[in-house]
Amino acid sequence: MLVAGVITEYNPLHNGHLYQLDQIRRTLSPDILIAVMSGDFMQRGEPSIVSKWDRTQMALCAGVDLVLELPYIFAVGRADIFARGAVSVLNQIGATHLVFGSEAGRMEPFMETIQLIEQNRDSYRTELMNALKQGISYPNAHAAAYRRLAERSPSTSLVDLTQPNNSLGYQYISAIRHCGSRMVPVTIRRKEAGHSDPDFSEGGRIASATSIRTHLLNEKSWDTTADKIPPFTYSILKSNSAQNTLVDWETFFPFLKYRLISSTSEQLAEIYEAEEGIENRLLSCIGGSDHFRDFISAVKTKRYTWSRLQRLCVHILTHTRKIEAKDQAASGEAAYLRLLGMNLKGQHYLNMKRKELQIPLISKIRQHRLPVLDLDLKVAGVYDFLSGRSPSHRTESSHPPVRYDENKGLFLNAEP
Repeated sequence: MLVAGVITEYNPLHNGHLYQLDQIRRTLSPDILIAVMSGDFMQRGEPSIVSKWDRTQMALCAGVDLVLELPYIFAVGRADIFARGAVSVLNQIGATHLVFGSEAGRMEPFMETIQLIEQNRDSYRTELMNALKQGISYPNAHAAAYRRLAERSPSTSLVDLTQPNNSLGYQYISAIRHCGSRMVPVTIRRKEAGHSDPDFSEGGRIASATSIRTHLLNEKSWDTTADKIPPFTYSILKSNSAQNTLVDWETFFPFLKYRLISSTSEQLAEIYEAEEGIENRLLSCIGGSDHFRDFISAVKTKRYTWSRLQRLCVHILTHTRKIEAKDQAASGEAAYLRLLGMNLKGQHYLNMKRKELQIPLISKIRQHRLPVLDLDLKVAGVYDFLSGRSPSHRTESSHPPVRYDENKGLFLNAEP
């Protein structure tokens, strides 16, 4: 059985994602297509524009058979942590292939790059540490160390790790090798807009999720957005807009500001990813900032990337402390599988695999009391409260997985 897995955020699901899913079906003809999806907050430290349940509906409408949640500590982690957590989920659920988009579009450059770094591990680490000592951010230090190795390599087929999707793809392959999985990595060339490309051209049909979010939240122009997202995504986003539940960091900033001004530097130092005294810089900049972007701009230095600062702000917002996060992040292994949604084919696959699973499969929170779940429940509660979701919505602990009949095109347990 060929089980294809994708690692995604679908924030929101757009035409570029549809293209990828279509290419997977054309090239692999998978028996099952599984998505491991971030929950309420994204890898770059941003709140999801709509809830994970809405984004699960998007995924099922797009032809995904099974949607599993990437636990918070991996979802809002730097690229290597994100990749290891997501790969561990796919490995546990039985994925045979991991498919990812990239600028390279071919596997050969990735495999040559992996081989180059593994054969020169000591040199790579030395170059990395030298770059970090110069105050360069980790992603840029990693790229610089790799560039030095590549300059000395006779190979002409190395992947460009300065490209964001190539870099993430490299992390996926590294994670597969690290956990000893037999998953086969497969890459598909990205079409048109890059992952975080801010450009929103009204002529094309593909735009990045970043540009779509920015356009909707700032321009409020739905007509020009409709061509770049499938009808079901449009409908879900439009419904959230009517309920005033489309969110971004500006929505959450007043509460972040409250968290900061009501905390001491000692308390902030306990927050996960608060390192090297950055908490003092946060406190010194928050008083004069009325908008999130202005705040991050004031805090940012060449050592701290925008994404790293946003992730730290998410951890402050959710009060995620080092004591409850570090061990799980370092393990690189998900402790459970959280089911967000499935169609009929996905349900059949789960019934077949359930007895083989080595970690708990959670479909009903109330039936499980795992300590590692507490953090995800807390994070979901913060997101739901700050996003203004109606009290009539189901709470995190009572929300069942989304069920979809792909033959009839109907959801079987829609929100009340």
